[in-house]
Amino acid sequence: MATFINPLSHKGPVGDLSGSAIVHRYEKNPILTAKDVSFPCDLAFNAGVTKFKDRYYMAFRYDKFRDDDRTKGLIMSGSALAESSDGIHWEAHAKPINFHWKGKLLQWVNDARLTVLEDKLYLSFCFNSQHGERPGIAVWNGEDDFEVICLGIPAQRNMVLCPYKINGKYWRMERPVTRRGRYDIWASYSDDLIHWGEAELLLGLEDVPYATEKIGAAAPPIEIENGYLLFFHAVDDDPAREITYPIGAKWCSRYTCGAVLLDKKDPFIVRAITKTPLMIPEKDYETGNMELFWRENVIFPCGAILEDEQNIKLYYGAGDYSTCLANINLNDLLNEMTPYSRRTPDATITITDILDGFYGKE
Repeated sequence: MATFINPLSHKGPVGDLSGSAIVHRYEKNPILTAKDVSFPCDLAFNAGVTKFKDRYYMAFRYDKFRDDDRTKGLIMSGSALAESSDGIHWEAHAKPINFHWKGKLLQWVNDARLTVLEDKLYLSFCFNSQHGERPGIAVWNGEDDFEVICLGIPAQRNMVLCPYKINGKYWRMERPVTRRGRYDIWASYSDDLIHWGEAELLLGLEDVPYATEKIGAAAPPIEIENGYLLFFHAVDDDPAREITYPIGAKWCSRYTCGAVLLDKKDPFIVRAITKTPLMIPEKDYETGNMELFWRENVIFPCGAILEDEQNIKLYYGAGDYSTCLANINLNDLLNEMTPYSRRTPDATITITDILDGFYGKE
């Protein structure tokens, strides 16, 4: 007799996790902190990174405390550029990025990803407006100026513009906020980078054993011979880990990092996945400093560069405080992945399906 299961049912705590031995953190992490920024800044993290015309570019998030007092919360959050000749040593620009949109400047634009597409540098972002988190795409005009060409409706984060076309169309990934309270990775297509459609589920929370609350696309995917390699962050909550910050906020989340291999002709098809996390918070610059970090236990990858067809530079935010670097060998990563297909083929499951005992894949 068939066993009926609900693949969307809430998971319990995942318990202890271990990172993979194939990940090699840069020995001098962090590579960028607020101390490296000349304008007022208390946190410098979650940096999108890419290589453009033989130079490395970083778009890092900066946060500023109200009255220089972390207990009063944030007074400003934005994005700024840094540059490097080797991808390791960085020089931050002297002022933040200007995001131009219909004659005004947008503030509170952060969690950027950088994408090189058709010989232009693009930045995808989240604009934190009072009407919700609006996803957007901007193109670089030089220096610290970006022109916003697309600004979407709330509420979506982790916008990632992909650096390759699929069947002649642009594609992007995002993480919409849903009434489920648990979030997945979606993707959509466009003919002009402005109008987007054909949206569908790319990877569900139910597909990641070490995620209980949400997943999100990390860096723009890397094209390799047998598909597109996508890093993602995964979040699990556990009340046993709960801590209380000086400002009174409670936190029991842990952000880890995994990867999937997407089909080259149809990226909505998942070919392989890391069944266990590649990275977990474990270094002293990733966990264990409640007074310094904005949030404990956070690994948040936003940039990945394939060097010499073998070494992947993976850039990630740590503790919502700093920007760090890890290196991964491509063959080691592929060997670490398990053949896989999604547990739910598309996002068309209804309440009736659940009540009737939807049969999903184990």
